[in-house]
Amino acid sequence: MIYVIGTGLYYLSDLPLRALDCLKDCDEIFLDRYTNLNDISYLKELEEKVKKKITIKGREFFESEEPIKLGKEKNIALLIPGDPLAATTHVSLLSEAKKQGIKFKVIHASSIFSALGETGLSLYKFGAVTSIPLNSRRFHITSFIDVIRRNKLNGLHTLVLLETQSRDTFVNEKEAVKILEDLGGDIIEENKIIVLSKVGSEDQTVSLFTNLKKNLEPPISLIIPGEISKVEEENMSILLQ
Repeated sequence: MIYVIGTGLYYLSDLPLRALDCLKDCDEIFLDRYTNLNDISYLKELEEKVKKKITIKGREFFESEEPIKLGKEKNIALLIPGDPLAATTHVSLLSEAKKQGIKFKVIHASSIFSALGETGLSLYKFGAVTSIPLNSRRFHITSFIDVIRRNKLNGLHTLVLLETQSRDTFVNEKEAVKILEDLGGDIIEENKIIVLSKVGSEDQTVSLFTNLKKNLEPPISLIIPGEISKVEEENMSILLQ
């Protein structure tokens, strides 16, 4: 059996309560640390509660055949920051488990996608998601502009994820906005760009880019609005102060 469990937006302590019983039944538990920079200060306390050792693993483990091999012989749990199926890797893992006849259970949790409502924009009006990778200028990567254009054409908002490798290596909000303006000046309105940082934490930022008073810490995302309804505009005027 493979349990694929979301730990929520930022703190490991946001883990769904019903996941605790699953973890107690597991032979091995692995924590994903490559798709997010979640606060894991709760790790030791969680280990004491479930009476199990939790092993931190990176990309090489979660993108290998190892979880599938283990799931054939044991009950294992994969703890994934945010919602466990927001990352393609974990969807692929479930597909492989299904093909090989391994049982699995998914326990969902909050993610950046469900948190977008804090901006005042309607979740129903978001189009395709895109991202700005590190070194996008160096390698002439511009596909994110195409996604924004398509969404704008349909009146849809765009969530733009900024790549983060570590707390010191990431695409910051100022760099990202400059890239967007240079590549898509005709569709980017700086005074309407929304910035989100460390969403779900005690010191999260959800603000208009033009209202920022400090440099932000990762993970950081931008929202490029499409057509904004009157209701959304009213909500934004209150929530983004």
